[in-house]
Order: sequence, then structure tokens, then C-alpha cells
Amino acid sequence: MLAWLTAASVLPALGDEPAAEQFALEAGVGLVGVPLLTLATMFVLVLLADRRFEPPTGGAQRIRGGWMVSLPLLLLLPVGMLVPLQYLIVLGTQLAYVVWVLPCDDARDTANVLRALADPAVPAEQRARTARAVAGLRTSPVVEALVLAAADEEPEVAEAALESLCTIWRHDGVVGENLLLRLAPKDQERVRALGIKVRSPW
Repeated sequence: MLAWLTAASVLPALGDEPAAEQFALEAGVGLVGVPLLTLATMFVLVLLADRRFEPPTGGAQRIRGGWMVSLPLLLLLPVGMLVPLQYLIVLGTQLAYVVWVLPCDDARDTANVLRALADPAVPAEQRARTARAVAGLRTSPVVEALVLAAADEEPEVAEAALESLCTIWRHDGVVGENLLLRLAPKDQERVRALGIKVRSPW
């Protein structure tokens, strides 16, 4: 690990110097080739364990202790045990992002949109598009903002807000009387003409 970190820090510092390519080649051999050769040697020795061979001194003997060359692999066990933990950490992070971060971002973005809907400085055409776009959310803050926008001085904005309110209440099949009474009388008649149930908050 220290060798990898050293190579990663030295290579960028060399830049375009002539020695950079030579160093990269030697580092590649040392950091990749040597570990692979070591693993291959260990694998061959493990396979040869307990095999018979004829030494030059004569007499059949067996290779003893060949399995011991695999003992250095035990050092990798802690790293291998960390892999499931790392997976759980990544999975937990993703779940936390989906469950907490995204809803907070969505709520913040919705709040900004609703503030723009009530801002007279925003062009009426843009506010009307916003009023129609938020109809699919059907949340209480959205309905409250649309009720306020239905009384806007700009007819285009007021009409778009009323259309969105009608869409939401038609989908829900019920409208709160406290919200309905906050609309203009002609708008109340338009909502009642939808045939939806008017629910008293008391």
C-alpha cells in the first residue's frame, strides 16, 4: 500500500521529464508483476505439497510444509472482512440519500417555486405556467399557494391557479369548505359546479 501511495505521489511530480516513463515502467513491474509472480509461486508450491520427489542424494522424499507458503494470505483476511462492511456503508448511504436528502431537496425546491408563484416581480406568464405545473403535487402547501394565487391581480395567473385547484379537487373528490370560502364568489360557483363534495372543517 505504501508503495502504491508513493508511486501515485511521485508520478505526477515528474511530469514530462524523461525519467517519468522509466519510473512508470519500473513501478508497474514492481507493484504489479512482483505480487502476481509471488501469488503464482505460492499457488504452485501449494499444489506440490506432499508430492514425492527424488533428491540428488537419493531416496524418495515428500515435500513438507508447502501449505505454509499460504500463510501470508491470512493478512488479507481483515481486508476481505471489510468488504461486506463497505458494502453495507455504501448501501446505507444510498438509502439515507433516497429517504432523507432527496425529500428535503424536493421540499426546498417546491417551497422556492411556491414563493416565486406569489412574487409579483416574476412575470405573469411564468407564474401561470408554474401554477399549472404544480397541480400534480396535490400537497397542502401547494393548495394553499394556489388559493392565494387564485386571487392574484393578474387574470392569467388567477385563472391558471383556479384551473389547478379544480384539477386537484376533482381528483380528490372533496374540497375543504374553509378553502372554498377563500375564493371569489364566481370561483366558488365554478368549483361547486364540478359536483365534488364540500367538507366542513368543523
